[in-house]
Amino acid sequence: METYALDFETYYDKHCSIKNLGPLGYFSHPDFEAYMVSVVGTDGTKFVGHPDGFDWHTLNGNIVISHNASFDETLYLYGNKEGWWPQTQPQAWYCSADLAAFCKLPRSLKGAAEESLGHIVSKSTRDRMSGKRWSKLKPERKEEVTKYALKDSELCLELWLKHNKQWPETERAISLLNRKIVQGGIPIDIVLLQKQLESIRATQFKVEQSIPWNGERPLLSRAAFNDECRKVDLEPPASLAASNEESQKWIDTHSVTYPWVGAVKNWRRINALKKKIESFDYATMPDNRYYGGIMYFGAHTGRFSGSGGNLNLQNLPRSEMFGVNLRHLIATEESKRLVVVDLSQIEVRTLCWLAGDGGMLEEIASVDDIYEAFAIRFKMWSEVAGPLKKNNPALRHKVKQMVLGCGYGAGKNRFREMSGMTQREADLSVNIYRNSMPTVTRLWAKYNSDIKGSLALKKPFTVTLPSGRVLDYGIIKRGDDFKETALLPRHGKKIPIKLWGGLIAENASQALARDIFSDMLLRVSSAGHNIVFHVHDEMVIEADAQDAEKVYKEVVEIMSQPPEWIDLPLAAEGAILTRYEK
Repeated sequence: METYALDFETYYDKHCSIKNLGPLGYFSHPDFEAYMVSVVGTDGTKFVGHPDGFDWHTLNGNIVISHNASFDETLYLYGNKEGWWPQTQPQAWYCSADLAAFCKLPRSLKGAAEESLGHIVSKSTRDRMSGKRWSKLKPERKEEVTKYALKDSELCLELWLKHNKQWPETERAISLLNRKIVQGGIPIDIVLLQKQLESIRATQFKVEQSIPWNGERPLLSRAAFNDECRKVDLEPPASLAASNEESQKWIDTHSVTYPWVGAVKNWRRINALKKKIESFDYATMPDNRYYGGIMYFGAHTGRFSGSGGNLNLQNLPRSEMFGVNLRHLIATEESKRLVVVDLSQIEVRTLCWLAGDGGMLEEIASVDDIYEAFAIRFKMWSEVAGPLKKNNPALRHKVKQMVLGCGYGAGKNRFREMSGMTQREADLSVNIYRNSMPTVTRLWAKYNSDIKGSLALKKPFTVTLPSGRVLDYGIIKRGDDFKETALLPRHGKKIPIKLWGGLIAENASQALARDIFSDMLLRVSSAGHNIVFHVHDEMVIEADAQDAEKVYKEVVEIMSQPPEWIDLPLAAEGAILTRYEK
């Protein structure tokens, strides 16, 4: 069996691009053109040219890899359907970007090739092709693009040959399944989509009328904002960022007297929401299905993430905003249903497992409500008092805050900020948690000790998970503030992150939850159920209406059983819906 690295080169511009349109919207755009494919194989094959010139049957029964297979394989399948090239049957099509992410390399080919292979890759050739037609290029530019395309495939193959043995078969299967899920699309209520699009545009127009410099200067001009402030003797804030607490207080205070201040804030939020709806619109095809992305191994912990662009399926707003509910756009036709099932409090359970608190796990397994088990452990409730959820929901909420907020080492001031409690309540809550959960505090201490030991020995700091996967933080260094740090990938770059026991406990809990959930994705899919997307610890299955109850029971049963490599009490719950609303 041979391995072939394959890479398409395609026309793009600011309107015709995968970022704006999603994969199928891009491929079906009238301006789209796949003008080149480069293929490099372990048998010595080196082809670069128009797709019509390649012998596609070469791929039959062999391994194909692409750096970002979610693009190249999806284009290949779309081209099959459209008759652009012959249908063939590769044995498997793997993604070397997913491989790179698993191996703690930068996801981009440029970054991975530089870090792993020592090759400095320039993307300027590709960048300069924006809006350029292959047929209009001069011979020297064609030669440049040809060499660039061939080099990309060579580097892709070199990365694969060097690292693929580090990528376990289970992880490869997860990567393949995740891509299959994305390629299947998500059902969309196209009528509601158009109504929401019209509504948000009208709302945005109305808000624009309240901004004094509308039509004269850019609406988001900071200079215009500052000038308007000074007209009314207001000192402008240093920042308008939504993440800046002081600036938001300033805006909220002065919006009462000067509505245009609030209008600027709302315009930003409305515009961001409009872009999300437009992304749904652009990437929803005539079959009324949205084709977006879910990125395998998008975080250091291995968790999935959004695939970039304006719309992140992993972080859709939970509630209605400005008359728009993005989640409600995901809806089935009359003959179908959405079966939505998630793992109940999975990270609370994985933290207890990592801490070796078998007693707490037994207590969790003995009651229907996990927070009731903790309330009893905290001596804040008694079994004889009946169900906590029914009899004292306010106490249950407080216990939930304690369990979710204190498990990763939050201090008393930080927990006060997180919970909204008074300082006295927060102090007491943190004390109760730490005194009641000594196994967890010992876990933090162990990780702290391991971090310092790795620093002293100049060895990589790692955490081995029961799945066999290893969280690798690399060589630990001490920063200028004398805090231990590690270089971790964030948004395509590696940046220094401060390490401490609570953070490692959080990372390990999330990573273990991810491995458990990924195992369930494989099992649910193998049972024949059609997963259309997944969010953190929740999966959404599309089923025939008459089979929905049966599918729900089967999926809950599968998700209530842990993988064979861990003994952990699990629970799953969900609902049968016609419209996504969780």
